[in-house]
Amino acid sequence: MAFVACFFDVLAMSLGGILTAFDPDMVVLGGGLSNFDELYDAISERLPQHLLSAANAPDIVKAQHGDAGGVRGAAFLHLT
Repeated sequence: MAFVACFFDVLAMSLGGILTAFDPDMVVLGGGLSNFDELYDAISERLPQHLLSAANAPDIVKAQHGDAGGVRGAAFLHLT
């Protein structure tokens, strides 16, 4: 469990700089890690301490199609 907590801390630190620069309203996570439900609460609680005071913490949400978004997009490539 210590590894997972360390992962959450490093991810929050990494996202902090990017999200401070771009200041989005929402971050959508997809791919295989999007199935890890603890990720959303853990990042939401750790993220504010890694943002500059001018930035607001965005909502962290799961992609609508979860880890199948890439496959669905590839399947629709032939339509364009």
